[in-house]
Amino acid sequence: MSMPATSTKTTKLATSLIDEYALLGWRAMLTEVNLSPKPGLVDRINCGAHKDMALEDFHRSALAIQGWLPRFIEFGACSAEMAPEAVLHGLRPIGMACEGDMFRATAGVNTHKGSIFSLGLLCAAIGRLL
Repeated sequence: MSMPATSTKTTKLATSLIDEYALLGWRAMLTEVNLSPKPGLVDRINCGAHKDMALEDFHRSALAIQGWLPRFIEFGACSAEMAPEAVLHGLRPIGMACEGDMFRATAGVNTHKGSIFSLGLLCAAIGRLL
């Protein structure tokens, strides 16, 4: 789905503000994985119960996702007048493309699928409020 038509409000949206919010999302992903100890989960100390993933996978994944966070915000800003159901429908292909980049970065390991969902919604909500 393409971006909704922009309004005067969204065309004046400061790129630096979008980038700042996106940076916070990226830092949240890195903070979560680097927080230690987390028994059973991947952290700086060990891989927990996840023998198929390591800290480096999460770092690569976060880097792959980083570029998508501004897109979620921009979509939210451009869709501020749309019904929530339509916004969710429009966010899905963005999230799936982001997920594809995550899987390519991690050789198919699901490191941040839940984060893509939650941060995608959060970033879109931020965009709707800007």
